[in-house]
Amino acid sequence: MFNVSQTKRPSRHFAIAASVLLSPFGIGTLQAANVSSLLQEAKMSANQVKTDAVQMESFSRSKQMNWQSHASQISQIKEHINKAGKVAAQLEEAKGSAEKFHQTSIDHIVPTLQELASNTEAIIDHLNKTPNHLWNPAYKEYLTSNAELAGELSQLIDDAVEYDKTKTKMEGLHERLDKLTE
Repeated sequence: MFNVSQTKRPSRHFAIAASVLLSPFGIGTLQAANVSSLLQEAKMSANQVKTDAVQMESFSRSKQMNWQSHASQISQIKEHINKAGKVAAQLEEAKGSAEKFHQTSIDHIVPTLQELASNTEAIIDHLNKTPNHLWNPAYKEYLTSNAELAGELSQLIDDAVEYDKTKTKMEGLHERLDKLTE
C-alpha cells in the first residue's frame, strides 16, 4: 500500500476490494434484519466512495492538482471500496438465506463494486507508471468512469435500502390491518 505522505511515487503494492469480495467471513445464516443492516453499512461506504470519486474527477479539470493530490484521493477511494468490499462479501455469504429482493440487490451491487474496484486499480496503476500525465485522456476517462460507477453503486444501494424500509413498513401496516379485522 502506498503512503500518501511520501513525496516520491507511490508503491505498486496494494490490496483492493476485488480480491476481498468473495472471501468467506463465516457469517453463517443471517436473517433479513441482518441483511438490512449490512445494506445500511454498504450505503455509508458507497456514499463515501461516491463523494471521493466525484471530487477526484473534478481534479481532472484543475491544472493545479499534482499527482500527490491524486494519490491521496485515490487512497481514500481505495479504503472505502475495501470497506464496501468486506460488506459485499458478507452480503454474498448471506445471500442464500436472504429474501428474494435482497438476493436481487446483491446480484447487482457486487458486480458494480467489482467493476469500480477494477477501475480504481487502473487509476492507481496509471499514477504508479506515469504520475505526471494527469491530463491524459485515458486517465481522465478512468476518473469519469469511477465517478459514474460510484454514483451507480450508491444509487443501487440507496434503492435497496429504501425498498427494504418500504417493504418493512408495508408489512407492519398489513399486520395492523389484520389485527383490526380479527
